[in-house]
Amino acid sequence: MSSTLKVAMIGPQGDALMGTGAVLVWNDVAAEGRRQFYDWHDKEHIPERLDIPGFRRGRRYISPNHSPEWFTMYEADDLDVVTSPQYLARLNAPTPATQQTLKYFRNTSRAICRVACSMGSSSGGHILTMRLQAAEECSDALIALAMETIFPRALRLTGVVACHLYAADQSASHTDTAESRTRTFDVPSWVLLAEITTVTASDEVRRALDGPELAGLCVRIRADAAVYALEICRLAKHRAG
Repeated sequence: MSSTLKVAMIGPQGDALMGTGAVLVWNDVAAEGRRQFYDWHDKEHIPERLDIPGFRRGRRYISPNHSPEWFTMYEADDLDVVTSPQYLARLNAPTPATQQTLKYFRNTSRAICRVACSMGSSSGGHILTMRLQAAEECSDALIALAMETIFPRALRLTGVVACHLYAADQSASHTDTAESRTRTFDVPSWVLLAEITTVTASDEVRRALDGPELAGLCVRIRADAAVYALEICRLAKHRAG
């Protein structure tokens, strides 16, 4: 997918998200760096990100015994916030703790995204993440399929409270910064998320989303899709005007 999609990206949106821009990160952490990761991420990194104007909420999830083990989601007012000079300045001036901790990151995916469409009104304590690869010419059809078929089908299931489709901005995701140079990462072209209240709903929602319709659009779902449990959620002190 190119960095500039030639489609109207923002479809109908429910109330579960805070803004239409996001930074989505999946990662493992080397065993010797786990304690440092938690201390840094909980007490420095999430607060630092949420101090940037326009960032609204930071959430981190875990899926033990799965790789990648963690999924982190920063929500922002819009794509301009997560490509802003203020955000890039932070990425180009990583703290000593950031530099030390990122050395332990493994198997990382990172995407600067905008909401393509969203449906639902609540955040769940668990989240199913599915990273997708799809050709640019399928963009409109993928968004329509999500809103008209697979999201309504998933939301009819007990425990499913919201579904989101994000499109990665490839240019923004690959921007060269001091922080990005500390680790290697891949960038999925699309991300499908389902927020659920109980992990027992995970198999049903996976089947509801990963149906024959996606294959018909030549959409490839990565094999490392997984359900993650919420570890931390923090709101920004500043709020949108």
